[in-house]
Amino acid sequence: MTASQEPDQRKAARQRYVQELLRLYLATPGVAGRVRRADRDLARTLFEQNVPLYAVANAFIVAAARRVRHNAYSTPMPPIQSLHYFRAPIREMLERPPGYRDIEQLRQLLLSQR
Repeated sequence: MTASQEPDQRKAARQRYVQELLRLYLATPGVAGRVRRADRDLARTLFEQNVPLYAVANAFIVAAARRVRHNAYSTPMPPIQSLHYFRAPIREMLERPPGYRDIEQLRQLLLSQR
């Protein structure tokens, strides 16, 4: 691999990461369904910080499940307007990752709400 190919490969990897992250974001229950420039910028930042996609995906599941549980007991919350909503849950997934069973239970909760 030449030195000029490496930046191209990194750029392609970043593009794949950002696309997949934004696809997961839009598929998350409670998200308004729009991607803004700030969302793309945050996705790129997460790539540059080497945040694994699985941690981001788990953060989406955990935050969405918390909203579902909250909405069951009170007035429904407004739709999520920005990827920035998930910054704290992403940090939480990096600091204290939940177990596989926990994520699967939350995923099933979300699927039962559809």
